[in-house]
Amino acid sequence: MSGNKDQKSVGPNIRIFFCQQIDGQQDVNRRILEKELGPQIMFFPLPCSGRIEPLHLLCALESGADKVYLVTCPEGACRYREGNFRARKRLVFAQGLIEEIGFKRERLELITLPAGTKTTIDKLARKLLAREETVNSH
Repeated sequence: MSGNKDQKSVGPNIRIFFCQQIDGQQDVNRRILEKELGPQIMFFPLPCSGRIEPLHLLCALESGADKVYLVTCPEGACRYREGNFRARKRLVFAQGLIEEIGFKRERLELITLPAGTKTTIDKLARKLLAREETVNSH
């Protein structure tokens, strides 16, 4: 990525890996936000959050992300039973790796949706972006 600030990229660059099961309309919802924010945000839908590998998270940081989120379905609600538990273990492992090289482990964050939550990926992403912009402004 070039450092060209002419583009829409004003706030932090975030990457969101997420379980496709949390938003049935995720294709439409995420594309609207990607078009609006340009390279500031990128989504990576997964058939199950348990399919994430630590390398995916590390590559997202390497490609310029300020923050990487992994969003899982509620605990106990994974259609593959243990996907969100596997996702948590892999994220914690990747956090340990980045900490060893001097990055803050908070640059990788797990978001487990509460049971009964009805949300769309774009609404969730807007909340996460607002939170990051608040953190970075202080």
